Amino acid sequence: MGVMDEPKSEEMSGYLIKRAQAAIHVCLEEIVSAHGLGIPQFVVLSFLAETPGLANADLARRAFVTPQSMNEVLKQLESTGLVERRQNPTNARILNAYLTHSGTKKRSAVSRQVQELEAQLLGGLTSDERQTLNRTLLTIIENVTPA
Repeated sequence: MGVMDEPKSEEMSGYLIKRAQAAIHVCLEEIVSAHGLGIPQFVVLSFLAETPGLANADLARRAFVTPQSMNEVLKQLESTGLVERRQNPTNARILNAYLTHSGTKKRSAVSRQVQELEAQLLGGLTSDERQTLNRTLLTIIENVTPA
């Protein structure tokens, strides 16, 4: 197979996924920064809204960051009154994180705008196409994730 048979770089799926990710990141950063947050802070607020009481290690795994980085994100959210951490009843060394009332309100406000962005991203796709896209992305993720 010669160079003539290879797909152009701009047509390769990995390149297109990266372009989409970069464009989405810019839009998401605009939304969250208007609310005084960074993307990692919003991610934590979202995870805690869905699963209250997560520990630092669980949040770090879900957000693809180190436990040390997650600890810094949680400290920032605590200092602004959006998250509180409480001692785990079965292991005093573990702190479980919870949204405060302010954290819940902030997450809801940002989440509405993020849902609007999601609708914009998927505009023009049918429900079946959206499901296919999600299945395809999950397959790609599985293909490159070590077992």
